[in-house]
Amino acid sequence: MIENESTTVSKDDICILIKFGKKKRLREFQSGKIYLKRLRYFIDLENETGDDDVGDKYDGLLPIEKVNIKVVNAEENHKMIVQFSDANAVLDLGYCNAPALCMFALDRRNKTEVLRGEGELIERYDFTDEQKEKLKRFGAHVLVITNNDEFISRLTKGFQAAGISMKRGRVEYYNGNTKQHAEDVINKDHSQIAFWKRQKFSYQQEYRLFAFQTDVDDHLIVDIGNISDISEIKSARGILNTYLDARLPLPTPEPADA
Repeated sequence: MIENESTTVSKDDICILIKFGKKKRLREFQSGKIYLKRLRYFIDLENETGDDDVGDKYDGLLPIEKVNIKVVNAEENHKMIVQFSDANAVLDLGYCNAPALCMFALDRRNKTEVLRGEGELIERYDFTDEQKEKLKRFGAHVLVITNNDEFISRLTKGFQAAGISMKRGRVEYYNGNTKQHAEDVINKDHSQIAFWKRQKFSYQQEYRLFAFQTDVDDHLIVDIGNISDISEIKSARGILNTYLDARLPLPTPEPADA
């Protein structure tokens, strides 16, 4: 099992993992059948239907803006034959047929209020107006994970038992040519390409599982065992109109010296 430790949810980070979808598919998820769709599906969805909510024509690809291109003769001391500019170029690093599972992470990005109570810190987390409007398009129901640590543990064991390498973590969002984006993907790890999406998708606050060493014709199903004891299925509309109230105990002050 290989994981991207830099982007995993840390134990001290308040985070609720939520999967939007159809009730039938979420029940299958709850029974332990983890359904991962290849990235090519999301690329084709936007290109062929114009759906740029679920679809993403650059998913698993590296778009680069304002590229300068030189045609060079290798036999004549690398003499440049012609030079021209292309508005956009797209690099395919070979992961379009690798499958991913997409979830939503309600986390620090949703923090709207912090109050100090007696012996505790009270933090409120709300869905944004954009999320309330757009996330309901991903399905009428949601699966809410109620124990992240146990969920990740069962995922890890399930993928190990299936002999499938997986990495997991939050998706980062970029706008145009971003140095961090290019360095993370090109210089560090090409499979990180699945953890970068355009800024327009930032409302999705995506948390992904990515089987980066597996190619599929359409999808992959991995059985991690029943998770009904650590998850609940709710209506999407109901969840999107609620908020999270997190109460964190404050350290007890040490008594002053007598």
